[in-house]
Amino acid sequence: MNRYFASSPHQPRVRRATDVWLVVIGLVLLLWTAANVDRVAAVETALTDLAQSAPLWFEQVFRLAYFLGLLLVWAVIISVIAQGKKRLDLLRDIAVTVVATIVAILFFIWWLDGSIPTVFPEFVDGDGGFTFPILRVAILTGVITVASPHLARPVRRFGWLMIILVAISGFGLGIGLPSDAIGGIGLGLLVGGAVLLIFGSPMGYPDRDSVASGLGGLGIRIADLELASDRSWGVRRLTGSLDDGTPIEVKVYGRDAVGSQRFARAWRSLWYRDGGQTYTSNRLQAVEHEALALLIAQRHGIATPEILAVGLGGEDMALLATTRRGASIHPDTLTAASLTAVWQEVAQLHDADIAHGALTLSAITIDDGQPVIGDLAAASLSASDMRKSLDVVSLLFSSAVAVGAGDAVTAAQAGIGDDQLIAALPYVQVPALTRSQRGLIDKPKTLMSNLSDAIAAATGAEAPEPAKLRRVQPKDLIMPALSLVAAYALIGMLTDIDFVAVWDVVESAAWIWIVVGFLIGQSVFFPDATGMLFATGYPLPLKPLTILQVSVKWIGLAVPSAAGRVTMNALFLRKYGVSPTLAVTQGALDGIAGFVTEAGILIVALIATDLSLDLDTDAINWGPVLLIVTVLIIGSIIAILRIQRLRETVLPPLKDAWTMLWNLLKDPRRTLGLLGSNLASRTILAITLWFILQAIGTPLPLVVALVVTVATNLLAGLVPIPGGIGVAEAVLTSFLIVAGLGADEAFAAAVVFRIATFYIPAGEGFFAMKWLEKNGHL
Repeated sequence: MNRYFASSPHQPRVRRATDVWLVVIGLVLLLWTAANVDRVAAVETALTDLAQSAPLWFEQVFRLAYFLGLLLVWAVIISVIAQGKKRLDLLRDIAVTVVATIVAILFFIWWLDGSIPTVFPEFVDGDGGFTFPILRVAILTGVITVASPHLARPVRRFGWLMIILVAISGFGLGIGLPSDAIGGIGLGLLVGGAVLLIFGSPMGYPDRDSVASGLGGLGIRIADLELASDRSWGVRRLTGSLDDGTPIEVKVYGRDAVGSQRFARAWRSLWYRDGGQTYTSNRLQAVEHEALALLIAQRHGIATPEILAVGLGGEDMALLATTRRGASIHPDTLTAASLTAVWQEVAQLHDADIAHGALTLSAITIDDGQPVIGDLAAASLSASDMRKSLDVVSLLFSSAVAVGAGDAVTAAQAGIGDDQLIAALPYVQVPALTRSQRGLIDKPKTLMSNLSDAIAAATGAEAPEPAKLRRVQPKDLIMPALSLVAAYALIGMLTDIDFVAVWDVVESAAWIWIVVGFLIGQSVFFPDATGMLFATGYPLPLKPLTILQVSVKWIGLAVPSAAGRVTMNALFLRKYGVSPTLAVTQGALDGIAGFVTEAGILIVALIATDLSLDLDTDAINWGPVLLIVTVLIIGSIIAILRIQRLRETVLPPLKDAWTMLWNLLKDPRRTLGLLGSNLASRTILAITLWFILQAIGTPLPLVVALVVTVATNLLAGLVPIPGGIGVAEAVLTSFLIVAGLGADEAFAAAVVFRIATFYIPAGEGFFAMKWLEKNGHL
């Protein structure tokens, strides 16, 4: 029975990034199918007709597959019960999932005025009508989702195959439409992922007996084997000794541990700046990578643990066994000489173009006075200067916690020299640390500031001055508030809007879709952050970068959005050693990409569809317009060429911006990433507006919503009013009226849209800015 489970019972539980994505994907599938529950797409009709026109014996196949789905649920439950007290936590997860799924389905029945689904439809003749979502698909998906971290890979794959077969059988038997089956999968993923987030997922560690057996298969006989206190993400560490008494350390990658953590490792590196920049596709490559790093380091004369064995320890795990040299470094016994020797070893490591990736005192031992560098799992071969500088910052902080900033810098200067210290100086900021490092002391920001000052004093380099951010004062909010009141009054006078009728529209709206639209609108900060990531080309951590986009909304209340965004971004980027020129011009690059994206959307929409903005361009006298534009362009060129001060002010930033734009265009990954991020951002806002229009009962096609939001953003951005307050509402209302809405409905939709995408996020931005300041990102 144990062969059906991937890991031993009573494992430590963690919350994985993959579980978050299960919830997100499930929510998207569920909301999409729920929004279209009253519509039958042509492809659904075709699939249903195809399934129901199949030969009669196909119906028996559908019934059998549908029933096997129920048997699989019971098989999983019985297998868990048969484990006794070993798997009570999994039994709890399954029970919560099944109950929550049934409650959710009952809610949908109440909300959509549906009928109670038949529990065993495969044994009932006749048409019971379609049900949303399909009950068995939802329960099976939920059970397999919560059980997957516990199950062996073959069982898990069989479970997901059965979900697909049961979903097909569901609409093949006429129990529901294909969208009802997809909704069932979405509900199961949502509930199952939520349960895993609440209770956590097992880390998938193999037990000690399995590890000992695996080592035996690699020719390593051990006298004892004990769990080490340190457990890295997805890896089990054990210590022991050979028959001759030689101490060893074993790192174990379980069969399912690496597979389940592969995405999480990339996510943590991007989101938290954890784990270095090294990615492996399977457990064997993980141990082979560390072994290769150890061998290359040894070839360059660097003291590292000796490799005893590396490879697969059977079909369940990959193993790396090394000697355990020396003793761990303790702050009470750490001397200036030994710390200097550590830095000298680090200098050799960097001279070999190897960056450690997780360089702290805990990764180093002392063997008869000789520092030994271990734990090279996150090492980067052919490492960049930035990765080496981050190594320096990490070890500086770790040693400063033990001996103080001054002594730490003195030892580093003696070991690696001034050049590497000066190169690392821009990265001596709290954001360069991992979360575990920041948790070592109460005030990491103060210690990093002391380190920065100590480096500047020791090397004679200029310490970077922390820039001060303009605060939003209460008086700064008075003018936007007055502008909002005046704009709404002006809109009412110009369009004859009846505000009582507007309130009736809002009051009678389906608020659940407004909430859905608001939640979807919150995700716009993610592509905004990736746009900034691609514009700079620096490996910035995504979590604070995303929170930065929220804080810009708050600054936008007092400062026109472009100016506020550029200032905030520049302050943020300086913390990561980004050059001042790039810190300022990245906003221009992002703005150019946004303009190109919006112009492309409008051109494609107007050419490829029958959409029209109903603009009367024949009545415009284009002669004076072109003359004014020409005079402005020629006058600007003459002024720049004739006035030296203006030329010296304008031309250098333009040259730098052109150079950066050219470098961006030469990199297809950055170019496509920047354009894709801007397209995703506009699409998310359009989806938000689409849901709001659905809620107030005046639906428009998604492409129309996209064109309206893009055109509004283009025109409202021309007016230098903080946050586009009043202007954006007026422009959006006008475009919605052009699209066919009544004035009252258009104004109601515009106000709700702005509340969801600007005013509420502006309030969130206040707390986002406080978080950035508290954690040293501003």
